[in-house]
Amino acid sequence: MKCEIEYWDNIRKACKYPLSDNNDGYIYGINLLDENDEIIDVEWFKTEKERFEVISKYKLEIVNEGDYR
Repeated sequence: MKCEIEYWDNIRKACKYPLSDNNDGYIYGINLLDENDEIIDVEWFKTEKERFEVISKYKLEIVNEGDYR
């Protein structure tokens, strides 16, 4: 399955949420994609380590690898 790396700060800015909104500390995201590259689910994590453990565990293919920090 394919996924995109996402950061809460990008979502916060795009949706014009207040700077104080930190998604309860869940700031590292994964957008899970279907066969048409449409987002079908989003998972949020408190650390990059947790996020990459899930990516590794489920053998997700990152499609925007060059786009994340």
